[in-house]
Amino acid sequence: MSELPENNCFVCGERNERGMHVHFTYVPAHRQVWAETNVEALWQGFTGIVHGGILAGLLDDAMWHALWYETHVVTMTAEMHVRYHKPAKIGMPLTIVGAVTESGRRMAKAEARIEQEQVTVATAQGVFLPSKGLME
Repeated sequence: MSELPENNCFVCGERNERGMHVHFTYVPAHRQVWAETNVEALWQGFTGIVHGGILAGLLDDAMWHALWYETHVVTMTAEMHVRYHKPAKIGMPLTIVGAVTESGRRMAKAEARIEQEQVTVATAQGVFLPSKGLME
């Protein structure tokens, strides 16, 4: 499978009418994915602040997409560590970047970061496993 699978993912799924519809672009020269999005007030935690779970979802998706574009293997998150650096504000652009840090036949690792106004608001590292049969 070489095409990006269609899905109903809350973060990136085009078919999810209630989702975020984030589109990740692969940047081969940097071997990473990149996206920009604005988070609506619907997904806030404290007033005016993006909910931490939404940030974690964006980080997870960035890592998944980086792995997909680098390996064309459908994976599932086995483990993820998130570090929140600063609050992300609702309604202001977020830049999400993800990259593969290690790739093997049985396991892969990736990292991602989210920036707002050129300041890092959250980072993550994840471990991913191939998901045999998931997209068949």
